Amino acid sequence: MSLMGVSGAACEELIKKAPIIMKKDLSLQDARKYADAVYQAGGKVAIKDYETPGDNSLNNSLFNMVSLKNFIMCPQCGYKQVKTGTCIRCGFLMETIEI
Repeated sequence: MSLMGVSGAACEELIKKAPIIMKKDLSLQDARKYADAVYQAGGKVAIKDYETPGDNSLNNSLFNMVSLKNFIMCPQCGYKQVKTGTCIRCGFLMETIEI
């Protein structure tokens, strides 16, 4: 992310706020014990019921990340975005530049 101009403090803040699955396939009673411990340590906790193991829709939506190689900075306005034919901020035609 630093290659894209995101400050170290901003990266750290994003990581702190990122959802993390700590334990899966627990009984509700055990999940509440973990949640209480995390809450007392200052964390935010949500106990959620997930899809069946055969359904990967949750995993696909959580981990569908774009590689840094797929980003470009618009030479006209400096906006950093996933590579496209046109800058989504200023409309600059990216096809006119060599990458």
